[in-house]
Amino acid sequence: ATEFEAVAPKRLTATVLEAMQRKYNCKVHFGRWLIPGYPTVFLFDLRSSQHILHQTRSELMPDFARPGDEETNDYLVFGTQVFWLLSEFVAAGRRVVAHFHEWQGAVGLILAKRRGLRLASVFTTHATLLGRWLCAGRTDLYNVITSLNVDKEAGERQIYHRHWIEREAAHCATVFTTVSEITAFEAEHILG
Repeated sequence: ATEFEAVAPKRLTATVLEAMQRKYNCKVHFGRWLIPGYPTVFLFDLRSSQHILHQTRSELMPDFARPGDEETNDYLVFGTQVFWLLSEFVAAGRRVVAHFHEWQGAVGLILAKRRGLRLASVFTTHATLLGRWLCAGRTDLYNVITSLNVDKEAGERQIYHRHWIEREAAHCATVFTTVSEITAFEAEHILG
């Protein structure tokens, strides 16, 4: 109640929200985020779509998923919900530009690309996931980055599935951006 205020959606948004409930049994709240500017937001109830988790995981990562990783499981469900929402706007004849930040928000982008959803997309990273892990482990990242076997490094840290999401999103996006030149260098070597 201190961060979100529900508001009545306009006709198109109301139609999309009704479709989300009817087609996917997905609960979505629409309203304002109570920060300066009061941007409108969609809040997804992850529990309403837990039934899609195994299908999404099987579709995207059948050979290397980590089923017990609850955090990634939530991002798989969230990404599927985002994909559904974007699909409904596209089906309503809207041109869509979707901007995804970091690997946690990227599953919707990957699903959109794989399933042929016609939209423009931007994926932004502030630092690569593997780069963060390596630096946290005191690796001198920028002195060894050109010789890293990134898949092996991600696998040894048991984050390959998360690294894969980030790399796949970078390759699926219409436009891939980073927040700095050093992050671009890092992404070039870690995400290819």
